[in-house]
Amino acid sequence: MRIVFVIIQLKKALVSNAFFSFTYSFLKLLMMRILLLFLILISTALVSAQTITFGSCHKVNDPNSDLILTSIANQSPDAFIWLGDIVYGKDRNPKHLSKRFDQLKSKSSYQNLLQSATVYGTWDDHDYGLNNAGRDYQYKDRSRADLFAFLNVPKDSPAYQRNGAYQSYDLSPKIKLILLDNRYFKSEYAPKPYNDPYLPDYEGTILGHQQWDWLENLLKSSTADVHIIASGIQVLSPNHRFEKWLNYPNEYKRLIDLLQTYTVKNPIVLSGDRHMSELSQKDIGYTILYDATASGMTEALTNNLSESNPYRIGQAIGVNNYGMIALDWENRSLGFSFHDVHGETLFAYRVDLKN
Repeated sequence: MRIVFVIIQLKKALVSNAFFSFTYSFLKLLMMRILLLFLILISTALVSAQTITFGSCHKVNDPNSDLILTSIANQSPDAFIWLGDIVYGKDRNPKHLSKRFDQLKSKSSYQNLLQSATVYGTWDDHDYGLNNAGRDYQYKDRSRADLFAFLNVPKDSPAYQRNGAYQSYDLSPKIKLILLDNRYFKSEYAPKPYNDPYLPDYEGTILGHQQWDWLENLLKSSTADVHIIASGIQVLSPNHRFEKWLNYPNEYKRLIDLLQTYTVKNPIVLSGDRHMSELSQKDIGYTILYDATASGMTEALTNNLSESNPYRIGQAIGVNNYGMIALDWENRSLGFSFHDVHGETLFAYRVDLKN
C-alpha cells in the first residue's frame, strides 16, 4: 500500500511539474510576442511621423539665442538644419569667425539641442566670412574647416575629399537631405550701388561644375519620397533686390530642369538669408516646388514684409522664428509651420505628398 501511495504522489508531482513547465513556457512565449508587437508598434509610430526643424540668421550673443535654441530642443525634432548665417563673423576676419563658432558650440542651450536632434547645416555669407561673397574669398578653405568642425561632419564623409561645403544625407529611407553650397563656387557680383538690384548674370554660376555634376548624379539615382534641398539664398522669390537664385537666371533654370528631368519626388527648398520668413510655392509642371524661408532666429526685420512675391502663401513673418516640417507618412501629408522663440505657432500650412 505504501508503494502504491508513493507511485500516486509521484504521478501527481510529475503532472504538476509538467503543467507548471507548460504554463511557464506558454506565458514566456506570450510575453515575447507582446513585447515584439509593442516594438513593432513603436517602430511604426516612429517611421510614420518625422519632424524636421530649420533656421538661419543667428547671433550667438543675442538674448533670443538661448530662448530659440531651447524652444527648438523642446520640440524633440528628428533633425535641425542650419541654413546659413549660423554665426556672424567680422568680414575677412577668420579668427573672429572661429571664435564665434566655438562660442556657439559651447553654449549649454546648443548642447541641449545637440542632445535632442541630429544637426546638419550649410553656410551663407556671414559664416562664410564676407558679406555677399563668392569664389574669390581668400579664407574660404579655413571657413569650411571651421564649419565642418562645428557641424561635427564625420571624418570619413566624402565631403572632405572635395572642395566646397555641399553634403547629402539620408534622414530616413524616405527622406534625402541635400545641402547645397551657394558660396564657394559662386561667381562674384558686378559692382553696384548698395540699394540697387543686382543685374542678371547669365554667364555666372552659383554651384560650379563640380557641384552641379554631383547634384545631378544624386537626383538621378535617388529613390527617396521627399527631397529637402537646403540653400542659403531663396530659389523662388523673384522680385526683391537682394541675393537670390534668379540673379543667375541660367542657374535657376538648370535647377528646375534637373528636377523636371528626373521627376524628383516632393522637392522642398529650405532657404535663409532674408531676415524674414515665408512659404512660397510654384507649379513646375510635374509637381509643386516649395521654398520655405526661415530667416531671423535672432535677426528678423519688418522692412521686407511688403515686398512682392507672387508665389507667397499667406503673409511674410517679421519676428524671430524657426521653421518646421512635419511629415505624416500614414496620411501622406506634410505640414509647414513657423514658430516664435517660445515655440508658439505663427503660421501653418498642410499639403498632400505626391506619389
